Amino acid sequence: MSSLADRAEQLAAHLVAGATGAQVTAHDTAGRQGAFDFLLSWPDGHRGALEVTLVTEPESIEWQGLALADEWRWPTDGSWEFRPSQVSFPYRHTKETIMGLAVLCDRWQVGSPLELPSTVRESEPLVATFLAADVGRLRRTSAPQGITIYPATAAEFVESTHPDFARIVESWHKLGHIARHLEKIERAAGVTEHHLFLVVVSEALPMRFFTDDFDPPTATPGGFNSLDALWIWSGNWHRYLAYTGGGWSWMAFPEYKSTSALDLPEN
Repeated sequence: MSSLADRAEQLAAHLVAGATGAQVTAHDTAGRQGAFDFLLSWPDGHRGALEVTLVTEPESIEWQGLALADEWRWPTDGSWEFRPSQVSFPYRHTKETIMGLAVLCDRWQVGSPLELPSTVRESEPLVATFLAADVGRLRRTSAPQGITIYPATAAEFVESTHPDFARIVESWHKLGHIARHLEKIERAAGVTEHHLFLVVVSEALPMRFFTDDFDPPTATPGGFNSLDALWIWSGNWHRYLAYTGGGWSWMAFPEYKSTSALDLPEN
């Protein structure tokens, strides 16, 4: 499992425990084949199954796991942001290139590699590689020190996206790995509740929903009818969505007090 997927599971377990009051126990352990991720247990004795998965471009999972380990920031003296032009790229080589470019731009006191003097652009291999390979966009910002990494985004008209987020969720149901997770939940034995938590990377979101400043959806998300609860969170959201009891609502992050409701394996 990638570190990105592993972090997603830890987050989902914490949020569902806080929202439902359930004890959350890691279930996909000890070599269990096809087991769901977490067992939910309540004081009255009833139990539920929780499955967690990412909604992302499959090609980006590996590099985003590495970026997560770097806390989405590469070290340098200045303040920069880097956005790759492709959903997949050679992470370590790109990191070395971008860090070198940031140092070069700081030396010449410019805001991007495109602003470097033509003589520098022509003589420095790092610049030539960056421009020729269309690696992405590097620009100076007022953010904290370092190079902040962002996923690739596609240009789009906000008006071209359906305003009800539920319609976006419906489109994810058609993804092959989502269907497999739903099947796993549906065949879970010994439980009476079925929960799915989707952690959505920003590249998989239309720009309209990149942040959480939109109203809760109103439509029923087709394809998820077998679930008792559908939970959704993305990295630029400061709260998370819940679809339970036939309706959507925004949920605030629970205050962190202890992990007593979590029974998770050590990383």
